[in-house]
Amino acid sequence: MYTATSNEKVMELLNTWYIEMRARRIGSAQRLKEKIDIKIQKLKNEKEEALQDQNLLLYYSLLDFRYNYLIDNLGISKDSFEKINSFEAPGDNFLAYYYNFFKGIHSNELGNYIEAKEHYEKAETFLAYVPDELEKAEFYYKLATYHYDIQQALLSIKYATKAKDMYIHYSGYEINVAFCDNILGLSCTYLKEWELAEEHYTAAMSQFQKIGEEKFIIMIRHNLGWMYATQNLSVLAIRYLSEVVEKSPKHYKAIYVKAKEHFKLNQTELASVLIKKGLEICNDLHQEEYKNRNLILREMNNNSPAEQFEQVALEGIKYFEREELYYNVQEYYEALATKFYEEDGHSKASKYFHLGLQARKKAFDKEALK
Repeated sequence: MYTATSNEKVMELLNTWYIEMRARRIGSAQRLKEKIDIKIQKLKNEKEEALQDQNLLLYYSLLDFRYNYLIDNLGISKDSFEKINSFEAPGDNFLAYYYNFFKGIHSNELGNYIEAKEHYEKAETFLAYVPDELEKAEFYYKLATYHYDIQQALLSIKYATKAKDMYIHYSGYEINVAFCDNILGLSCTYLKEWELAEEHYTAAMSQFQKIGEEKFIIMIRHNLGWMYATQNLSVLAIRYLSEVVEKSPKHYKAIYVKAKEHFKLNQTELASVLIKKGLEICNDLHQEEYKNRNLILREMNNNSPAEQFEQVALEGIKYFEREELYYNVQEYYEALATKFYEEDGHSKASKYFHLGLQARKKAFDKEALK
């Protein structure tokens, strides 16, 4: 029979499990999960509802989501929060923090950035109830990731630096420091600070190679591929991205970037195969951002007539407008303008160039407000 004391022991195990996950110690987290799952199953089998501590079960479900995110962040789908949503909204401040923090991560991974922002902001109001400096560092690190994803590189650098400065004072958190270097590398890539980006990637890669964690090494290889892609060094980018896709076949971000680089090189058949694969993965996960990117790229790769391209691009632009990703709005309006110009559709070409300029102004205003 389960007792209150048993519940306390499970709670201690759950806390330890989260500490291992937060420190990105995958092996240790896996071993703890095996032990915890047995105890949780016993608790779920309890006939006496009084002994089925709902807060404990909710905490477990939250940490189980966090574990799955650690093991396979690119496998997060719309359904990944389903178990958690079966519980009543947490009234406990401690659980409310984790609920909103992890819901923010979930929304972020699906490309629902406005929703992610709402949950991160709610989580921040509960952060005071988590008296743990390392948890604050973790929160700031995820904020850095979020701001990178919504194209606010300077804010991303601010939060990544803040998190790194906190982690650096704790022994055993060198991997977390490396993750901060990784996001700093991404933000520097976005700002076209190539040398600085490479420095951060090199620092992160060095740490990941020390521990021999292949998953993290693949992450850096992808980001190096992305860096070369943004410099139009397509052949070099493809070399890195090919390794990533080979070792991580469902890496929809690498698949998309690789497809785009093949498109740039006029290797349309190779691009077409990758676009199809990327769309299948994104549709399964309900990943909106990369679904729309692939749909637009497919029309470009097929050299579709302007009217057909327009229909798909405008549908995608709705998503990027909604999520305030204005640089992408600008990019796709300009692609439309160019296509119509090439087909002598000068009126629409002029219209879309103008809309591209407006999107650029929105992107500037969004950054200026911060």
